[in-house]
Formats: sequence, structure tokens, C-alpha cells
Amino acid sequence: MVEVKPVQIGKYTVGGPLGSHTGLAVGSIFYDNHSIVEDAFAGVFNEEKAAALIDRVNGLAVRYGIQMAFDVIGADPDAFCKFIDFTSDRTDLPLLLNATEAEVRVAGLEFAAKKGILGQSIFASLNEDTEDEEIEALGNHKPASIMILANDVTEPNPQGSVDLIKNYFHPILKEIGCESPIVDLGVMDAPSVGIAMRGITAVREEFGYPAGCAFSNCFSQWTGLSSLGREHVNLSLAASMICCRMAGGDFLHYGIIEKSRMMAHALGSAEVFLGFAAKELDEYNLPEGHALLKMFKLAETA
Repeated sequence: MVEVKPVQIGKYTVGGPLGSHTGLAVGSIFYDNHSIVEDAFAGVFNEEKAAALIDRVNGLAVRYGIQMAFDVIGADPDAFCKFIDFTSDRTDLPLLLNATEAEVRVAGLEFAAKKGILGQSIFASLNEDTEDEEIEALGNHKPASIMILANDVTEPNPQGSVDLIKNYFHPILKEIGCESPIVDLGVMDAPSVGIAMRGITAVREEFGYPAGCAFSNCFSQWTGLSSLGREHVNLSLAASMICCRMAGGDFLHYGIIEKSRMMAHALGSAEVFLGFAAKELDEYNLPEGHALLKMFKLAETA
């Protein structure tokens, strides 16, 4: 097993030995059809509601003693920059710069460089369709980390992900100068969360990279679960997060930011178990304000 390679995102640490730091719980804001967005291409949104959502996540991270992040999503270059600007002015938590189009991702990266927040930013993400302009931009403007989508559709298993990283992503990362990316193991449907969990373990053991997945992606397809009601969906979502975290997941994308409160509680609970074992058995000094210290005090501060 290789040495694990934690990544520093601002004052937060993603990866490393399991339990030494908490996982990174990520929620999407300004996503497609987000209720706070009035015009996704003009960058018009309800600033009061957006600020309230950001403040909520900031508070949850402190209250539960876990690391959280914002997946800032954009569909237009100028609008994307507005979203990044607004979010970064209100938090020091990590920001994923996420867009479906390469030109939008590049615009966000260049804006982050201009604003001086590259150290807070994660480029999301490189994939098998990565364009040359993105590689060039990343070479000129290096964010704190780069996310790679290691999901080989022709070999959708842990070994396929490992091979894809070796054969496709490593030359690109070398050209950019990125030594430790964050690996996103793709999730196609609900059962494949288990395969992603195995992939997380394989990537950490083979390369030492922080790894995880967007386990929330499969829930829209789980129609039988949806018919049982929102409570059951949320319980399964929380179970997915805990399972992925216990498999070594460092990157834990729970979906829309509106679910942040429930997911913070679920992750905080898991981090108590992992943190105590890391402290007592591995003799790690846990970060200040870790969930192990916060979760037992929630009743006092409620």
C-alpha cells in the first residue's frame, strides 16, 4: 500500500489516513433548476436566499465539526463567475468549480485566479472528454486540487478505474503539474454505489489519492424508493454517505445543498467513530473542532 496523499484546500485537508481528518461533504448550489436561480445564463438569482444557504452550511460545518464544501455550478461563463464571486465572498470552505462545458470551467478557473481564491478551489473536473484549452488553463492557473472522473464505461469496475488513471489521467496530470488529484468514482445507479466503494478503496491503496463519489446521482433513478416518501429517500441517502465514508471516501457529494443539515448530522456521527479510533489506536492528533469533540456537545448548544 502506498503512502496516502492528503490535499490542502485552503485551511482544510482532504484525504490522508482514515479518521485523521473528516470527509468532505459537498452540496450543489446554483445547479440546474435551482429555485434560487431566476436566470442561469444571465446570472440572476435571489441573493438573500443564496446567502442564507451558504450561511447554513458554514454553521453546520462548525456545529458538527466536519469539513463541508460548495459545488458551484454554472452554465454560462459570466454567470458562473458571478456565482463563484458571490459564494467565495461568504465562505472559506472549499469550492468546486463545476460546469458541463469546457469554456465555462475555464472561465471559472480564470476568475478564481483573478480573485485570488485558487487555493480555495477544486477544478471539477477532468474526464475522458477533456479539451486542450482546459489543460493549458490548468497549467497557467493551478487550483488547490483537480478532480478527475475515473469511470471507464467499457470496464466499470475498480480495476478499470485504476487503469484509466494510469493510462489516461497520469500523462495529463504530469503535464499540468498536479501530484495528487481528487478522484471521483462514477456512480451509474443505486447498486453501483457498492462498486464505487470498492473503487475508492482501490484508488487509495494503489495511488494514495483522496477519492470518493457523488452517490446522490443515483437517487433520481431509484423510483421504488421514491414511492415510499422523502423520509425513506433521505435515510437511504444518509446510509450511502456513511457506507462510502467507511470505505475510505474523502469526497462525499450528497446532492443539492438543501439536504445539508441532514447530511452534516449523518457524517458527523460517522466521524465520531472514525476519529476516536484514529486517536486511540493510531495516535493521531485530531484537528481542532473535530466532530469527536462537537457531537457530544450538541445538546448543550441546541
